[in-house]
Amino acid sequence: MKKKTLVYQGTAADAVNKFPANINVAAVLSLAGLGIQETKVKIIADPHITVNQHQIEAAGAFGRMAITVRNIPSPNNPKTSFLAVLSAIECLRSICSPGIKVGT
Repeated sequence: MKKKTLVYQGTAADAVNKFPANINVAAVLSLAGLGIQETKVKIIADPHITVNQHQIEAAGAFGRMAITVRNIPSPNNPKTSFLAVLSAIECLRSICSPGIKVGT
């Protein structure tokens, strides 16, 4: 592959079924937003980027928002992001070390 290629375009529900190992961000956002049937997903393969990139767009009565997240791959497992590893570690730490928690 030498150029950007649209791999998938459709609902989050369909994306979860077709790409279960690669669609966790869209699945979680769909549950927090419009729902898994109404959330639209595009998966684009781009040989020119070296990060796992998510472009998130939302619109509503509040206005519009767009966020781009560029995750660095995990040094030990390039198929997942380093941020996912850090999140899992923090989740385990919070379970093993109960105490005062400020924030979410």
